Amino acid sequence: MDSLAQITRAQIIRDVANKAFNQAVLFFEDGSYLQFEHTSRQNRWAKASASPSEADKICQSLKQFRLNAKHLQLYFVDDSDVEFSKPGLL
Repeated sequence: MDSLAQITRAQIIRDVANKAFNQAVLFFEDGSYLQFEHTSRQNRWAKASASPSEADKICQSLKQFRLNAKHLQLYFVDDSDVEFSKPGLL
């Protein structure tokens, strides 16, 4: 059985981040997308574009995420993780 990280990696068609690397978006094969923002300790969130969708399924499976100038890293409830290094710019 594939991990949530493997499923996510397989479904993503594009990943982008803003210049400050505090906002990022993952685009999925079904046309949905998952937005991330982390500008401060008080402002940290992930939001799917639609429900039900692949983005929503992945969002519901997240335990935590890390977003910084190095990467976007997603941690899942099955203890798998996936990293997107140097995404394209928004």
